[in-house]
Amino acid sequence: MTAFLLLGILLGVDSVGSTPPPEIIRIATIQMAVTSDMDANLRKIEKGIADAKDAGARVVVFPETALTGLSREAIGAIDWSRLQSAVERIRGCAKDAGVYVIFGTATRSTSDKPYNTAIVLGPDGEEVTRYHKNFPESWFQPGDHMSLFSIDGVPCTLIICHDSRFPELVRAPVVAGAQICFYISYEINGKEAAYRKREGYRAQSIARAVENNVWYVQSNGISPRGGKSLCLGNSVIVDPRGTVVAKAPELRERMLVVDVRPGEASRSNALEGMNGALLSDWWKSAVEQIHAWNKAQEPLKDRKPSGTHQLRLALMQSAPVKWDLEQNFQTFLKQLDEANGAGVFITPECWLDGYAASDPASTPERLRTVAQDLKTSVYLQRVSEEAKKRQMYICFGFTSLENNKVLNAAGLWDDQGNLVGVYHKTHLQTHDLQFSQGESLPVWQTRWGTVGIMICADRRWPETARALRLQGARLILNPTYGMHHLSNEYWMRTRSFENQCFIAFAHPSVGFVTGPRGELISKRYANPGVLLCDIDLDNASDGNHLRDRRPELYSIIADPAVRFDESP
Repeated sequence: MTAFLLLGILLGVDSVGSTPPPEIIRIATIQMAVTSDMDANLRKIEKGIADAKDAGARVVVFPETALTGLSREAIGAIDWSRLQSAVERIRGCAKDAGVYVIFGTATRSTSDKPYNTAIVLGPDGEEVTRYHKNFPESWFQPGDHMSLFSIDGVPCTLIICHDSRFPELVRAPVVAGAQICFYISYEINGKEAAYRKREGYRAQSIARAVENNVWYVQSNGISPRGGKSLCLGNSVIVDPRGTVVAKAPELRERMLVVDVRPGEASRSNALEGMNGALLSDWWKSAVEQIHAWNKAQEPLKDRKPSGTHQLRLALMQSAPVKWDLEQNFQTFLKQLDEANGAGVFITPECWLDGYAASDPASTPERLRTVAQDLKTSVYLQRVSEEAKKRQMYICFGFTSLENNKVLNAAGLWDDQGNLVGVYHKTHLQTHDLQFSQGESLPVWQTRWGTVGIMICADRRWPETARALRLQGARLILNPTYGMHHLSNEYWMRTRSFENQCFIAFAHPSVGFVTGPRGELISKRYANPGVLLCDIDLDNASDGNHLRDRRPELYSIIADPAVRFDESP
């Protein structure tokens, strides 16, 4: 009971939904030959959807890279416009049949390698979610999140092939609520290895089901007998007790159809870990990550938040091009279009010049060639015009030229296009030493409340955020370009917690918002794109963390005579 209560607190969900989930979901899993011929693969997928519909299935599942094929050669030869047309045909089939479709395909990433992806389509043909293989082949880009989505109100998760060797990728979504795990695979090996690994693959499927007490639905590919390598098939559907309720034959195309009862998925073994002193914090953290990522994917309504202190943030995520002002500005304009009713839009650090200071070829003299004068810069004037046109505050990162000094700057323009103020990075190290040092920590009034800015490494010093908070800032904007690992996220959560305020962390590769209780409110990994997040500054507290301070004890903090060097 304790585990279920804790889970409800973690998820923040109502115990009763508007529509109860079905007692039975009929699932069809298609075992098919996966080839490098996209047209042939597409025909098999279309036929599989039609056959599943005739069998009364609500969900039809296809193997890993069922559309594109898996080989390095097939992926390297993809015609992306042709692939998009094929995906559109599958969307149409899903809609016509009124079924959920889960299928594997390569999809584009922002690197030179694509993702190995599972796409989930709804009965209306619209995309429900997509999951990228976390442990892919070397010619794919690794994924960046775990999967949790709903089919007719039933929480589900997804993994792809080699991911099955990492139990955490199933366990964490199950702790977060998943009752069905879909496993799409193309378990291709040399002939000897294919037969040697056969029992191990079957054992993994049974283990993932029984150790989590969930349904485990596999769609595996097959490959021709005459090739150098084999994928044997042997797709299975396993119930929450670990019983194989359906199995496809070896090296034959086949459709399995099973009536899955989600209510039989007790998840008890997984939830028991929430009671263990050793493991509960691990799983709680994993659940937070899953739900913060899911929240970032939720479409927000077009209207702006209506309350006096309710604010929609838009955090820009994209990789800029060093030294290319015009291209970066055009990317900024494009992503402004995705801001969807936001009150404040935030770019990463030194967005305009692509944080050129971090280029090994950068010098203070060269930085001057991209530095912007506040009075004469055409680009900053255009930022002002966009803020006014869109009735949006914009926090814009750029290299500034002021009083003959080059500074790492973030300007804040209001929704009338007025420059509210400019913050200059105050804590400089390594390549930032090309800049002049900022000399103040200002805050500004907005119609939602007081806002402050710190840039990238400034966040490492607790005094930065505390000084902004003591001046009334309930929201701190943090444009950045540097570290963005998980430890950084916990630093920022600590800054929010100790100051009982919101922090918006805007980085090219990840954006997230932390709240006054140290919670992770929303997080988005992929780029390019925009993280949208609604907050209420009334939830920032002036309570005990600020009230019960003992400033008379802290004078040493501000003593400039206290210095440290690298000596032992």
